[in-house]
Amino acid sequence: MGYLPLFTAVHRGFFKDEGIDIEIPMLLPQLAHNALLSGEVDYHGVADSALRLAARGAPLKSIFFGAARPNYFLMAKPQFKSIAELRGKYIGMVRFGDTVELATQIAFNREGLDPQRDAVPIMIGFPATRVAALTAGAVDATIVVPPDNVLLKQKGCRELLFLGDAVEFPSNGFATSERQLAEKRDLTKRTLRALYRGLIFARERPDDAIQIIEREWKVDNAVARESYASLAKSFSRDGTASEAGLKFHTQHIQKMEKTIGDIPLSKIVDFRLLEEIRREMVK
Repeated sequence: MGYLPLFTAVHRGFFKDEGIDIEIPMLLPQLAHNALLSGEVDYHGVADSALRLAARGAPLKSIFFGAARPNYFLMAKPQFKSIAELRGKYIGMVRFGDTVELATQIAFNREGLDPQRDAVPIMIGFPATRVAALTAGAVDATIVVPPDNVLLKQKGCRELLFLGDAVEFPSNGFATSERQLAEKRDLTKRTLRALYRGLIFARERPDDAIQIIEREWKVDNAVARESYASLAKSFSRDGTASEAGLKFHTQHIQKMEKTIGDIPLSKIVDFRLLEEIRREMVK
């Protein structure tokens, strides 16, 4: 649901306005990167990990972020009222080094804890699997995204932290290859314009966006409304990312990849087309 700007653009016909017949296959991150680099897909929605690959030298650029802050929520069994109470407990994660693990680290650090040392991380994987594990009691807490935070609260689970209150870094972004940017500039610009319009529409017309959430994710109005309120906490202003937010990513990359030196932001992101679109649309 963090990709609401994309689905808003689909539902409102913004891609059709640009003459784009969009397809949205669901791929695991590594498969998405391989498909992008081979030219099998034109863009993908795993910009967080594309930043790391670009920092290593892969010819990738992140070009749009739907969220200025991580739209992650630390949810726990109802008996836990604080992060400090999770000491020694089982925490559901995806894999070491990804943004969910980073978010968990940040949440625990706020309480002077380290999830690797002071809890028991369990590598589970997909969001639905982590939600099911928390619901079944197999883990004591995990990071989730909307609408799972809303649905878990309905089941009695407790929200301990919205990660966007703890840290700023962009998420829910889109990346492409440097070849795509050079050889298909017009297509990229039209794609970005549709995404930009989807973002602005979703942010400025909440009632209409809530109806899109109901249709796309097949949830009732109450869940859609509360999920939108969760998403709205993180909406990007214009699809770009702040220097501070991007530097948070680069510092994390340098921490995980000891051989990587300085990472110029121009090596990992390219907002020039997006900024061009913004200038044209405000005229």
